[in-house]
Amino acid sequence: MMIIGKKSQKDYYDGVAGTMGIDNTIVYKRELIEIEEKDFPDIIKRNRYSWRKSNDNPIIKLANHHLTKDYKKIYEGYGHFVIGFCGKLYIGFKLYRKELYDGIYKLNTIITYDIKSIKNLISSQSYWGNIEEDINAVQNMDVLQLFRDFNTPVFIYDGDYGRTYSLVRWYNNKCKFIINPNLSDYQFYKVFDAFQAFQEISMFMGGVLGRGEKEIVEVADKYKIEQHGFDKWSFRKEKKV
Repeated sequence: MMIIGKKSQKDYYDGVAGTMGIDNTIVYKRELIEIEEKDFPDIIKRNRYSWRKSNDNPIIKLANHHLTKDYKKIYEGYGHFVIGFCGKLYIGFKLYRKELYDGIYKLNTIITYDIKSIKNLISSQSYWGNIEEDINAVQNMDVLQLFRDFNTPVFIYDGDYGRTYSLVRWYNNKCKFIINPNLSDYQFYKVFDAFQAFQEISMFMGGVLGRGEKEIVEVADKYKIEQHGFDKWSFRKEKKV
């Protein structure tokens, strides 16, 4: 697989190309595209007009639970994200701890994909529903068409993007939907190591998305916010640091 993208956005699995060789018939144009909430795909959108909150989007509902009493003493709170990777969804959680740096409170963020541990950290039942049911609902969602619509092997819904801490107030957090995100930013190597991630993407690109010598379907223009600065490169030719 050959990757086309910005050198500044290298991901943790990129170096595998130099050890396996490059198949030029499979091309991954890894263009980072951020989508505003008003333009989220329907499967991600919040059901704002539902009177029955229990029927709201399960991806959104993962943010509506609370840490158990014991873990509130350890963590300031949590956030969640859902990574779409090669046809499947993977749920991740951010656990926040407040720490003092040079007289200023900042957040130390711990990322985990350990669903079993998360079920112990978060109250199983809340006004919004049951955490285990919400996790199962997300894991069983059929999102294959979403990969095809955006012509990508990787996307992410980050329900708590950019959260920071100032004094005693949370601020700056918001939802984002990103096509071709940098997976190392979310420590996705905890789920797939570099070799596995590269292989999965290569197979998905050459199989499900049918890249290679076939015509490449472009993502809709309204979603493109970063359309410049790309060059063709292969990591086999990159200098090792």
